[in-house]
Amino acid sequence: MKVSYPATVIAMLCLLLLTNVNSFATRRTKAFSPFPLSGAGLTTVGKTLVSLPYQSTNNENAKWVHSSDEAVAEAYAVPKKIVEKPSISLNSVKMYLLPTAQKDGSKSEYPLVISPKSDASQAFLTQFLERNRQWVDAALLSFGAVLFRGFDIDTVEKIETSIRSFEPNLNNSYRGTSPRNAQEGSRYIFSAAEVPSTYPIAQHLEMSFLPSPPKRLFFGALKAPKVVGGETSLADFRRVYRDIPVKLRNKLDAKKLRYTRTHQRTGSRFTSDVASMQSWEDVFGMSDKTEVEQMARDENMPVRWEGRNHDTFVSEFVSEPFQLHPETKEAVWFNHVQVFHWTSFPAELLLAFLRTKEWRFLARSIAVGLQSMLLYGMLGKKMALNVTFGDGTPISLLEMHQIRSAIRRNMVFNRWQQGDLIMIDNFSTSHGRQPTYDKGRKVVVAWSDPLEKRNEMVAENA
Repeated sequence: MKVSYPATVIAMLCLLLLTNVNSFATRRTKAFSPFPLSGAGLTTVGKTLVSLPYQSTNNENAKWVHSSDEAVAEAYAVPKKIVEKPSISLNSVKMYLLPTAQKDGSKSEYPLVISPKSDASQAFLTQFLERNRQWVDAALLSFGAVLFRGFDIDTVEKIETSIRSFEPNLNNSYRGTSPRNAQEGSRYIFSAAEVPSTYPIAQHLEMSFLPSPPKRLFFGALKAPKVVGGETSLADFRRVYRDIPVKLRNKLDAKKLRYTRTHQRTGSRFTSDVASMQSWEDVFGMSDKTEVEQMARDENMPVRWEGRNHDTFVSEFVSEPFQLHPETKEAVWFNHVQVFHWTSFPAELLLAFLRTKEWRFLARSIAVGLQSMLLYGMLGKKMALNVTFGDGTPISLLEMHQIRSAIRRNMVFNRWQQGDLIMIDNFSTSHGRQPTYDKGRKVVVAWSDPLEKRNEMVAENA
């Protein structure tokens, strides 16, 4: 049966709307820690809800004991080796889960927040992180993200010093998809994304499509937006894996994912395809094709050159859709489907409208949705970053609806405050960017050394 173009467009827009509305309607309404793991209970101290740090399965003989810090002992059970003789007491800071109200009236408790009781100096935070590094590491495994709020870390230099006190091994090799600029005074602190603030960025694990993504991410707020929007949204991709329908999980496990990455010699600046803004010279920091080929192959990226002048960089490869967390051994939704699919940009704009009631987002969602349907859905044009099943068959609108719904059910939106520093476990917890018309927002990012993925994931059959 032949389907008319208007009917196809209407069907797509309805599905995008249902994806966003359904994900809000089915959001868990009970207050919870978004990252409770097996064996990690919840307890309440006064009005503060906290979750017990996760005990890594790599240390089967570790025993859980209460620390000697009075308030913390009531709230946390942590490995003895972490708190045996802390140089700076865990009692010298406040710890709580940050409630973030959702548009449907429900509340999500997220993330673990650490703020000063008295000394808010950057020097204190540095000492705290250095001397309680193992404890913070355990908290990251449990919660997926830890937010430091209320400390005096409002410059690039202070942010880098604070990060290095916890993670000395930072990396500045970037093969991601959003244009970024190094910040003055640092080799390791970058702008989070050099794309217009009104462009949404879907939830993703940093560079998840590469063989070795960063182990951790760090975001710092130099300037916070003053209106709703502009949040660095977070989602637990362990939960997302569990929420994806089993039939789709098994299909992905059998077929895998095929990524096609295309970069021109010169990037585009006026486009809704964010990845096309980066040229291959931007990605690799060099203009010699031979050197680019060698660098790509050193990083296990297959390369071919296309185009009239053979100056269009193309890298096509098949990747696993899931991974096991390297320490907790939990199954994780580990891919960029929700970023590289052609329906993502209009769907994210529609989500922004539903959250902010900003009509400009709705208008852009409809306009971009129509354009995307014509270019990518009907004419078959490929985005600069394109994803299909491993055999080349497209991922359907219904399947994208299922994926997007699972992610939306697990998203939380935390409003930035100036001086915030958030640490993220990049092997469990995704980040994204909510669009805003507030141009005062300035968020920077750093990342740790990469960690090689291990393709040992097997989808469930039940």
